[in-house]
Amino acid sequence: MPAGPFFTSGNVPIVSQLELNKIQAGKIHRFWLQLITDGMGTPVSVPVFVAKGTEKGPVLGLTAAVHGNEINGIPVIQRLFREIDPARLHGTLVGVPVMNVPAVLQRQRRFFEESDLNAIMPGREDGNAAQVYAYRLVDRLVRHFDYLIDLHTAGFGRENSYHVKADLEDPVTRRMAMLQNAPIIVHSPPSDGSLRGVADSLGIHSIAL
Repeated sequence: MPAGPFFTSGNVPIVSQLELNKIQAGKIHRFWLQLITDGMGTPVSVPVFVAKGTEKGPVLGLTAAVHGNEINGIPVIQRLFREIDPARLHGTLVGVPVMNVPAVLQRQRRFFEESDLNAIMPGREDGNAAQVYAYRLVDRLVRHFDYLIDLHTAGFGRENSYHVKADLEDPVTRRMAMLQNAPIIVHSPPSDGSLRGVADSLGIHSIAL
């Protein structure tokens, strides 16, 4: 493998950092972002799609499956990147269809140590596996966003109405929520430990669908 943060496995590059300024504009790119290794030393990587527009602009992040049993957002992001034309974008769209890879693979809600990944953000650089995974998600991925839309689903065996959670006292997140055309919008300031909470602490406007 070549030295540096980029190397390839098959046709999809594996990266240890998401360097949007080095990505070619006007195209859709796919990466594996390596975060940790498991107990057998096997790399654990999250899939990342990047559509970089030909015109400069903000970065919008779309994330899904921060809980391993909330999977409806996965095909939503996949479909969006099949249909979007980056030549018409002013800015960059980053899609992460699976945030919690270990939980999705095990068909369970929580991470390795039964940790709720959406309750331990921003994690710890020197913590347990879940905390390090959360820390690197934020450090290597989320901090690059200007806006964040986090997709959730009712868990297995449950039903839910389509709704948006947003801080409605913030005019930017309020507008983001209204643009989703949801029948229900819930005023919900970001919670400590959640993905929205850490995004808010970084100055990233975020909502949850």
